[in-house]
Amino acid sequence: MDIICSDCNALHWKAERAQKGHFGLCCDGGQVQLPILREPPRTLRGLFASQDPTAVEFRENITQYNAALAFTSLGVDEVDHAINRYGPKHWVFRIHGNLRHLSGALCAPPGESPSYSQLYLYDPTSALRLRMDRNPNIRQSTMKQLQDMISSVNPYTRMYQHAYEVLRDRGDFEDVSVRLQVMPGNDRRRYNLPSSEEVAMILPGDHIPKDSRDIVLHKRTPSDQPPLLRITERHPAYSPLHYVLLFPYGESGWHENIPLYDVERGCPKQKRVSQSRYAAFRLHPRREEFSSILHGGRLLQQYAVDMWASAEQNKLNYLYHNQGKFRATVYSGLEDAVATRGSEVDLGSLGKRIVLPSSHIGSSRHMQQRFQDAMAIARYYQKVDMFLTMTANPDWDEIQCELLPVKFFRNYT
Repeated sequence: MDIICSDCNALHWKAERAQKGHFGLCCDGGQVQLPILREPPRTLRGLFASQDPTAVEFRENITQYNAALAFTSLGVDEVDHAINRYGPKHWVFRIHGNLRHLSGALCAPPGESPSYSQLYLYDPTSALRLRMDRNPNIRQSTMKQLQDMISSVNPYTRMYQHAYEVLRDRGDFEDVSVRLQVMPGNDRRRYNLPSSEEVAMILPGDHIPKDSRDIVLHKRTPSDQPPLLRITERHPAYSPLHYVLLFPYGESGWHENIPLYDVERGCPKQKRVSQSRYAAFRLHPRREEFSSILHGGRLLQQYAVDMWASAEQNKLNYLYHNQGKFRATVYSGLEDAVATRGSEVDLGSLGKRIVLPSSHIGSSRHMQQRFQDAMAIARYYQKVDMFLTMTANPDWDEIQCELLPVKFFRNYT
């Protein structure tokens, strides 16, 4: 990778260049402009880059360290552990079903041990003991270093502590809450985070309208709510609240208010950066950026799956709530179904179907179009008579020499 994108400085192979001379995968020809991630604290960078036993152990258990220090939990219907049955050398994170981030009350229920954001309300010694009780197989010294680092540099630590103080002073009323709201721009009246303009803490009495994307914090779980609330993927704190080792400074993740950039006019567009484009920008290496994401190893794989799953969920939600825009294009298809199956068709059931257009990758209409394209190619070039396959080993020198000078090929496989 020795070709540099002239728009965002991402590294590429020459063959990745688009027809007009620009690269489309990293920044879409300069339309996606995001701030470069800050270099991680010295403690974390050493654990990412060093070859000493402490750093090696950290990278082997990075998902465990991250989960122990995260503010929110990761919920998955099913994690496929069978794929890693051949050993940990080439670890893979694969899931089935729904993936979500969950947030609970600031105080643990009576009789239960505190976890996640609740631990940041305890003194460091007690918090470290509780984290190690759940993770006895990892190094306490490394956990202490990381805990001290997050408490020192991550703004969400101070924000959660301040939210608890506010709710504690208001008593045990269930209807009192603090909201973390998407708030573009800087407004000093709204307790903005030190390192982010996209998230503000809305206190009781601020009279700011509620938003469906808000993260709502209660001192204790209200009786009419489940113990864990789902955080929407559209909130800029969705990623930094869970992936604290990838975003140690609490840098904002994707949200709906990031504009595309008009390169020719030199100003923002009305259109917004999609979740997929945001993830693509973050997943490209740059020489001037020491990306914690790309050095995350197993945590990088989990983050990539998370970003894909949340982007897919957002697309499906859009299609679900905008079915009227697709009805005209599929009406003839419904008529064909009625004509073909006759009296067996339940017209009421047909009217309630959720239509996935051919533009949605993986839908039945998309697969049907791809099949027809393949058959058209076969008709033009005649029957296919050769099928080539190739195997690759990440230990091969010719593969490792093309990667960044990190020596950890697992970060990219």
